[in-house]
Amino acid sequence: MTLVNTFLHTCKKYARKTAVIDQNGAYCYEDLRQEALRYAEEVSSGGTGNNIGILLLNGKEFVTAFYGILIAGKTPVPLNFLLSPAQLLYVIRDAEIETVFTCNLFVPHLGKQIKHIFLTEEKHSGTLLNEGSITYGEEEEQAAMLYTSGTNANPKGVILTHNNFLSNLEGCMHAFHFTEKDILLGILPLFHTYALTTTLILPVCVGATMIYLTRFSGAKVLEMIEKYKVTSLFAIPSMYRVLLRTAESTRHDLHTLRLCTSGGEPLPGDVLEAFSKVFPVPLTEGYGLTEATAIVSVNLPEKCRPGSIGPPLDNIEVRIVNDNGEEQPVGREGEIWVKGPNVMKGYHKLPKETAETITPDRWLKTGDYGKLDKEGFLWITGRKKELIIISGENVSPTEIEHVISRHEKVFEVAVVGVPDKVRGEVPKAFIALREHATCTEDEIRDYCMSRLPHYKVPKYFVFHKELPHGPTGKILKRALKEEKFSGPANQNV
Repeated sequence: MTLVNTFLHTCKKYARKTAVIDQNGAYCYEDLRQEALRYAEEVSSGGTGNNIGILLLNGKEFVTAFYGILIAGKTPVPLNFLLSPAQLLYVIRDAEIETVFTCNLFVPHLGKQIKHIFLTEEKHSGTLLNEGSITYGEEEEQAAMLYTSGTNANPKGVILTHNNFLSNLEGCMHAFHFTEKDILLGILPLFHTYALTTTLILPVCVGATMIYLTRFSGAKVLEMIEKYKVTSLFAIPSMYRVLLRTAESTRHDLHTLRLCTSGGEPLPGDVLEAFSKVFPVPLTEGYGLTEATAIVSVNLPEKCRPGSIGPPLDNIEVRIVNDNGEEQPVGREGEIWVKGPNVMKGYHKLPKETAETITPDRWLKTGDYGKLDKEGFLWITGRKKELIIISGENVSPTEIEHVISRHEKVFEVAVVGVPDKVRGEVPKAFIALREHATCTEDEIRDYCMSRLPHYKVPKYFVFHKELPHGPTGKILKRALKEEKFSGPANQNV
C-alpha cells in the first residue's frame, strides 16, 4: 500500500461524503479526487522537475496538490511560509524545486527562483490525468520531503517514505481508534509533519472529515468545535494555553470532543491541570519528531500518566542510551533512541548527517533526553543540546520550566544555560506574565527556592511582555540565549 492507493480507495468508498471544510466551502471526496487528478496532469510533464513545492495555507488546495503530485509520480515538498526569505530560498535550492503550487499571497516570497508557478486562484485546465497513467509508487519510495524548521541552522530535508507515513498512522489509528465518523480540526500549518500526518494523511486514510483554519484564534477554534461537532484536536502547548484562556471567558458546547493531544514541545503542568477543569476531555501529551514521521509515543485517555509523554506506539521500539551507546536500565536517564518502520529514509543530500543520526541497525538518535518507567511510559527530560551543566551536574531546563510555569502569575517561561565563571553554566529564566499581572524577580526566585534544589534555581530572571516563537510555535530559545530577541523587557514588571 502507498499513500496514492489509500487516497484513491477512500475517494471511491466515500465519494459523496464531506472530506474538507475550509474558508471557501465544503468538498466531498470525489471533489478531492478530481482536483488531484487535474493537478497531477499539470505537473506530469518532465519540465516541472521531480520535487514539487507546496506553499499554501491550510485548505482543500493543499490536500489536492499533495496527492496530485504523488499521483504524477513526483515528490511533494511542503514549504514553510514562516521561514525568512533567505531560508525559504535555501530550501528551494536545496530541494532543487522548479515548480510550486501557491497562491497570490505567497508569490512575492518566491522571487524569481521558480520556473513554474501554479496559482490555486487561477482557473485550471479541466483535463484530468488518465487513470491508466497514475503512479502508485512503492512502499519504500519517498513520499514527501519535509524540512526541519531551521531554528538552529539551515533547514535539513527529511526524506519520508510511503511506509514511514502509513506505518506511523497504523500505530496512531490503533491507539486512537479513528474511524470515518471522526471530524478533525486542523489548526497547525500543514508544512509541519505533526499536522501533515494527523490532520491530512490520517483522515484521508480512514475517510474522516477535516476542518481547516488558515489562522489560529482561540475564539474561532472553540466556535468551529461547536459548529461542526469536532471530535479530535491536535495542537501545541501554547495553543492550548490560549484556548484555556478563551474558554474561561466564553461558553461553547464542546461535548463532542473525545481526544485532545499536545505535542511539539513539553506541556507545562499548569496547562495540563487546568484543561480538564474547563474541557470535557483530559489533555493527553505525546512526543515525536520529523525524522520519526510524526508520533513516537502518546498518552491516551484510558492509558495515561500525567507528566509523561506516554508509552511508545505498538509498532515502535524505544531505548534509553548513555553517551557510550550503552542501553540504560528502567528509570535511568539517557538519550532517547527510536526504531521502527516510521524512521526516515535519511536527510536529503546529507549522508554524513544521516550516518550520525541513524545507526547501522536503524536506531534513530533523537537528541532528546528521557527515561522509561516500569510500566513502559516514556518521560522526556530535555534536549541533549539544551542541557545546562552546572558544576559538572547535568540539569534539564524543562524541570525548571515546569516549576516556574506553575506560578499563578506566569503565562509562559523559557530557561536556558548561560556561562558562569564559577559554576561553568547557570540557568537564566525568561518569563512572560499573565495579562495585568505584576511580579518581581525576588517573588519568582523565592518560589523556585522552595521547590527546586538550590543549584537549579535560575541566577537570572528577565521579564518580557511576550516570548519569541518560531514557525511551528515553539519558543525560540536560541534567540533568547544569544540575546537576539529585543522585545519589551523589564526586570521588575
